[in-house]
Amino acid sequence: MKPNIFRFATKELSQDGFFTWLLQWADNDHNQQNQLLNETAKDFVRLLLGQTPDYIINKVEAGRQWNNIDIWAEINDEYFIGIEDKTNTGEHSEQLERYKQIATEHYKDKNHKLVFVYLKTGNESSATLKKVIEKGYSTIDRRAILNVLNQREVHNDILNDFKEYLIAIENQTNSHTKFENIISDWKAGEGFFIKLQELISEWSDWRYVANQTGGFLGFWYHWNEIEECSIYIQIENSFDYGIKLILKVSDWKPSTDLLYEILGEMKPYAQKNGLSIIKPDKYRAGETSTLAIVENAFTVDNDGNLELEKFVETLKALEKTIDEYCEEINTAGNKG
Repeated sequence: MKPNIFRFATKELSQDGFFTWLLQWADNDHNQQNQLLNETAKDFVRLLLGQTPDYIINKVEAGRQWNNIDIWAEINDEYFIGIEDKTNTGEHSEQLERYKQIATEHYKDKNHKLVFVYLKTGNESSATLKKVIEKGYSTIDRRAILNVLNQREVHNDILNDFKEYLIAIENQTNSHTKFENIISDWKAGEGFFIKLQELISEWSDWRYVANQTGGFLGFWYHWNEIEECSIYIQIENSFDYGIKLILKVSDWKPSTDLLYEILGEMKPYAQKNGLSIIKPDKYRAGETSTLAIVENAFTVDNDGNLELEKFVETLKALEKTIDEYCEEINTAGNKG
């Protein structure tokens, strides 16, 4: 494999530099220098604007770090684009609202149409992206960028190195069909959770969770509650210690006695739904606590592929276990 600068220049500032460089190539003055690169850059601008292929681009000015906005561009003296560029991190500290307000104030006496874009080349939960959209940003992901970069064969090492870098991330993410990849490769683990979000109809979320043992990639969804606590489903992928499907409790007064009590009451419901749930090695009563671990939740076929359909069936059985248990306890409480 030939050396690729973007495998070493992995920081967001390096990516900011690439996208600003590509935007500047969209200016019509550069058409004669490298026509295919110019056309690809124009396609990238159209992607950011949400414009059709027949939108003509003549003038492009672009730069970095204007009022802390990662990348900015003015197109045809008609559009201003403010870009929040992310690799593996997410937005924070109300930065998106702040950048939008700054640009809106600056352009209030001008005729520019304002476009705000959240550009993400890493992986992110659909729940997080939905919040970004609600803040008035369009979201553009790695696949959309690759669709532009793959449109034509451009002779330019910078562009092709970046494209190969994104393709490598995409391939890693899509390698989640192999169970070994899910538990050993971070991108494959993220790809597995992205796939689950596509398959699960209700709200779910995932992200990295830091803790004293090194942290894990966590996925959670399906809350229900009884008087004493909320109960929900969580998947923990620690990579060092394996992956677990577990039941968690929250919104409670921490008590190991309550954990023992709920586990004993829930076991018959789990068994009826074809599941075996067991106590973790040790109960720890905290703000959130592990109630039970589902045994044999992840099965693999002869080729080492995760049997995804069976896993989704397991999740549905676990949802049903929670709901039946909560309904029974709440009904008995109401009668009392």
